[in-house]
Parts: sequence; C-alpha cells; structure tokens
Amino acid sequence: MNAILIISVLFCLSYAENSKPIYSEKQINLILNYQYNLNTSYPDLLGVHFYQNKEGTVLQLEIESDLNNRKYIFEAMNILSQVGQYSKKTISKFIIIDHNKKLDIPTSFESGADCAIRYFVKNEITKSTWMKDCLSNSITQRKIENWSTFNTEKK
Repeated sequence: MNAILIISVLFCLSYAENSKPIYSEKQINLILNYQYNLNTSYPDLLGVHFYQNKEGTVLQLEIESDLNNRKYIFEAMNILSQVGQYSKKTISKFIIIDHNKKLDIPTSFESGADCAIRYFVKNEITKSTWMKDCLSNSITQRKIENWSTFNTEKK
C-alpha cells in the first residue's frame, strides 16, 4: 500500500513540475497592468485588449509615449511574450500601438506570438531573425479590426 502511495505522489510531483500556470484574459490583463505599473520608466499604458481575427486571438497593448527611443518596443514585446505564453486561449499575434504625444499618427508593431515567444522566452531564434521574419511596423497602413473602438476609449 505504501508503494502505491509513493508512486502516486512521485507521479503527481513530476506532473506538477512540467505543468505551467494558465491564465484567463482578465488575469493576463491584470498581470500586464501590474507589470507596467511596477516600472516607472515604461510609457503610459492606455489599455490591454483581446480580440479575434481570421488567424485567432490577438493580444494588443496600447501605450502613450513621448519618447523617440524605440527600445521600449522590445521591452513591451518581451512582456507580452512572457505573459502571453500562459494564456488559456492560444494567442496568434501580439500588437503594440504607440500613441506618441508628439505625432498625430500612432505607430504600431506586430509580431506572431509563436515567433516572439521563440525569441524572448525560449531563445530559439536570434534578435535579427525575429526582427526580419516576425516583426512588422506597418499595420497602421491597413485597417485593423476594432481600431476605432479602442482609440475612442482613451481616458
């Protein structure tokens, strides 16, 4: 009887080590807001949005900056990758929309979620590969689903 109990405990422990937390959209939203509030050097967070498009679930982060330095885009994609990998729903894309205080037109950046996770989390690809094959900053040139509703929800 003790052998069965020990085997059961070992099986549960090995399963627990290999499992990862899974978060709902609401929990991911709270985590991202907390992460942005922790670091005062990050641009202001306007919102975190989930929506569906043809390819699947999109996680969109809207920020407001007055910075000319685009290094924060890498930091924001890193945060999206670190948190987004634990989503209950599989996320197909990460989008960052930067509402720069000095420009009239927002700048946007898009990356496939799998590709961003391969770079930022798993270190399977290089930064240059991720930038060349996965990152795009031209999505404001075409229509984005739900853009107008997100933009009007500003404080």
